[in-house]
Amino acid sequence: MTVRNMCADVKMEEGYMRMSIEYNNENSKKAIEQAISEAEKEMELFPDVTRRAIDIHSGNFSVEFGVEGIPRDAGDFCELVLKKLHIDHCAI
Repeated sequence: MTVRNMCADVKMEEGYMRMSIEYNNENSKKAIEQAISEAEKEMELFPDVTRRAIDIHSGNFSVEFGVEGIPRDAGDFCELVLKKLHIDHCAI
């Protein structure tokens, strides 16, 4: 399995939004953790965050929102994290 680095994917359904960001090295892993933490503090939003390890060096982070009543905030949170990571487009 090939793991991409700093590659994002956003999925939205009615009442739900999930952003996943892949990493393949320790520096990227730490950068993603820091960006999520900073966004939580700045926006005072605390989504469910899950880190999945694929092997010792790679994995992904999933940031999930149930967006009843806050879809805009969820989108703004994801945009802020992506901006902090200098990711300007998502994977298809």
